[in-house]
Amino acid sequence: MRYKSRFLIKVSRFTFMLFITLILVTSSILVTTPVSLAFGAYAKAPISPTGPTVSDENLAVEKVVDGLDIPTSMAFLGPNDILVTEKETGKVKRIINGQIQETPLIDLDVATSIERGLLGIAVSKQQQGEAGQPDGKTYVFLSYTESGNDEDGSDLEDGAEPLGNRLYRYEYVDGKLVNPILLLDLTANPPNDRGEHNGGKIRIGPDNNVYFMVGEVGGHRTQAQNVADGPEPNGLGGVLRITQDGDVVNDDISPIFGDEIPLSLYYAMGIRNSFGMDFDPLTGNLWDTENGPDTGDEINLVFPGFNSGWVQVQGFMEDNLLTRDNAPSLDDLVYFGKSKYADPKFAWEWPIGITALKFLNSDKLGTEYQNDMFVGDINNGLLYRFTLNEARNNIVLDSTYSGNLQALEDNRIQNPKENLPLIFGQGFGGITDIQVGPDGYLYILSYEGSLYKILPLSESTKNPISGQSSNVPLYNEEGDDGNRLEVEDITGQSIGDDSNNNNRVNSIPVAIIGINGSKSYSPDPIEIQEGQTVTWYNGDSISHTVTSGEDNGSDAGSGFDSDAIIPNQYYSLTFDESGDYKYYCIYHPSMVGEVIVE
Repeated sequence: MRYKSRFLIKVSRFTFMLFITLILVTSSILVTTPVSLAFGAYAKAPISPTGPTVSDENLAVEKVVDGLDIPTSMAFLGPNDILVTEKETGKVKRIINGQIQETPLIDLDVATSIERGLLGIAVSKQQQGEAGQPDGKTYVFLSYTESGNDEDGSDLEDGAEPLGNRLYRYEYVDGKLVNPILLLDLTANPPNDRGEHNGGKIRIGPDNNVYFMVGEVGGHRTQAQNVADGPEPNGLGGVLRITQDGDVVNDDISPIFGDEIPLSLYYAMGIRNSFGMDFDPLTGNLWDTENGPDTGDEINLVFPGFNSGWVQVQGFMEDNLLTRDNAPSLDDLVYFGKSKYADPKFAWEWPIGITALKFLNSDKLGTEYQNDMFVGDINNGLLYRFTLNEARNNIVLDSTYSGNLQALEDNRIQNPKENLPLIFGQGFGGITDIQVGPDGYLYILSYEGSLYKILPLSESTKNPISGQSSNVPLYNEEGDDGNRLEVEDITGQSIGDDSNNNNRVNSIPVAIIGINGSKSYSPDPIEIQEGQTVTWYNGDSISHTVTSGEDNGSDAGSGFDSDAIIPNQYYSLTFDESGDYKYYCIYHPSMVGEVIVE
């Protein structure tokens, strides 16, 4: 099939040799099962066994549907009519009244290694008008890594080079997507041989233009990544903006970075990778999330010409999280046209795997939440709520929050437990998208294949999955000497109660306390006999893992790997052979422990 192409931003292809399918530290999120943990492998939060919960007892969580295959993004065609993209099947599934339709709208051929795949979707309905006015069509924009040989996953199985990270416009006609137009064609080939940091989110702005998020794609280092002596920008590592017909935008703020393609397409640059952006319904300002490597997840106010600072800066510039020495300065960054650096509006020193971002432009959950910002993560399955100041240009927590707000006055999370006042919901599994439906409810898409909605309890027509959640860690630090264990599992039954779980009969309890080096797991080391079971209980406010070996070790994870243990959950393992078993947390490699089996 021949496609009409408006902009082909092509850079030199790199030899593609992919030997790993892992998730890399915080920003490598939408990935298949890892076979190597050498780069600080990444685990995704599972859905809570008791289902998602929210912190407001007047709200409920209902499951809309499950059975999706690694869903990445969603968009509404109408009330109870939702389109969902699947990362590795390349299918756009349609959900009508809670039922997945048997025939997808389209089945695309996608490369799937690490973060490649079918990644983003946006719907734009044109208004019927006079001659020369919009024609009443419904456009569906899709972003995906297009397969190089018309087969899904051929980059993994056959080493086939992807055609590129591409943005297409389709027309929705009679349940199908037709008349594709290729709007943007960016390289999908990384210099580091890993198919990561492809971004992919699409939003239609208040100006009716298309905003497309693209990451640095596997370690590209151009001037758009603030490398002064690097190659010229190639369209990667920023927010690109075009018209719905694929033209360069000409308005009162253009040109922003420069007159020529690709600079004329950039709205923002210096972005490592992102899985979320949205426009403030009150101001029209664009906000995004940005993933750090092993530190510095961010929420940013993205103005025209915004330079987020990567690779020189991640998190607040003065915190110098990337190097801890040789502090960066504004002079270290690269500037084009009207570009300007700005610190994030919020940052996590310990990354959460930040993903989706959405403003609730509705009062259906209560006026106290109207126009608040909701953010998801992949590590912990947590849903966060943020309020803005009166000018809507900064995050300021208002009187609707409770807990230790003083620790959050600097808009930094330096201790994971500082997260607690921000947590609006938990147990969703890794969150990949958040949207507001035509009904005004909040919809949450989980990597695990489920779609949920949050609505008033009084309007719930099903038995809600959850009522109020308790975001209190099981392990209480106050007055504890770091060695005493005071935990119960989520059922309220004591550790080792044989009526609770057969895997934990007579098991030896270990509390996961938090990020504190060799004191992160308590007790440590733990001595047991052959055939005994150890059960680790996560009493922290974020996810951790129990992974054999040492960070960056060649055999890391080969002995055992818990995947993400979300807050208030546990992992049990029986040791049948004597020996010393070292382990660590892949999210936070400084957390280490040891099991000694006699």
